[in-house]
Amino acid sequence: MFSREWFIYVFGRWILLSGIAGAALQVLLRSQIGIPDFPAFLLNQLLLACVFWYVDKYIFQRHFGKVKDLFKFPRVKGQFDTKREFTKITEEYDQFAADFQKEPDNPQAWLNRYLDLYHSVEMMERVLRDKGIDVDREYHRIVEDNRKRGLYE
Repeated sequence: MFSREWFIYVFGRWILLSGIAGAALQVLLRSQIGIPDFPAFLLNQLLLACVFWYVDKYIFQRHFGKVKDLFKFPRVKGQFDTKREFTKITEEYDQFAADFQKEPDNPQAWLNRYLDLYHSVEMMERVLRDKGIDVDREYHRIVEDNRKRGLYE
């Protein structure tokens, strides 16, 4: 939680930008325009929210991108379990393998089957996440194991 990024966000965004901008805007609204304290505070918060919506959106763009990239396909309707998804993965793999073997050097001939396989694997991950399985922890463990083995650049 207390990462470098967190400190920059808390002190840079909240204390410096929001705090100073909020205080300055409050003084401007109250003393220069003559709006009473409480309405000035509410207007101050509304104006800052309108500005900082875009600031926060920019700041968290990288993080939100990761969430969007987690699943490329929409959720399929229905109730699914791991056995059903395992069967689906097996079926999709068999179809992909058959098309790939026919024309391995022509991705256009097997790309659709590959993406169907990818979709079925993605659905298995959704089922696991829905069951409360910590997929991310296992993912990070695998990455660390592979990094220790020198598999990454």
